[in-house]
Amino acid sequence: MEEYSDEELLAGLARGDVAAGRAFFLRYRQKAYRVAYRLLGNEADALDAVEDAFLKLITAAAGFRGEATAKTWFYRILVNTALDSRRKRRVHASLDAMEDDEEGRSQAIASRDEGPVEAAERGEMGEKIRQAIADLDEKHREVFVLAAVEGLSYKEMADVLEISIGTVMSRLFYARKYLQKSLKGYLEASHE
Repeated sequence: MEEYSDEELLAGLARGDVAAGRAFFLRYRQKAYRVAYRLLGNEADALDAVEDAFLKLITAAAGFRGEATAKTWFYRILVNTALDSRRKRRVHASLDAMEDDEEGRSQAIASRDEGPVEAAERGEMGEKIRQAIADLDEKHREVFVLAAVEGLSYKEMADVLEISIGTVMSRLFYARKYLQKSLKGYLEASHE
């Protein structure tokens, strides 16, 4: 099925072709995970978001109208799913904090969620970069992740996020400026 386009695979999936759905999944699973991980910050939430996004894709495949490419349509589903997951996680974290005033609770939860990808990225530079990306506000982080991690074009990002190309360019510019400013002191110190 490698010779089929994304749009052909989605059309097959819409007709109930399991092989087409599997081929689309295999084509995008790693890319989807990278995006979800960068948006959510931990392996378990990223894996859940990817699974949910593919399930949504299966149920929505018949509704694909070809107004965007299949790739950008899927990324839109993925980004929305990841952001919904993040919002739900924040609500749960707030409720947990209200129920339990114990100081280190959120750190203990976060440390239990650490997986092999996070362990590999624990190096000082990786941690600084990861933290700087996490500190971006949501709209700038979305654009940065889609550009830097997935290499989407301005048009593709605009389609995924349902914003104008000018807005994509502006958000990406400000995200890069923030990251440069945020990492400047660390990079200067590491080169001395």
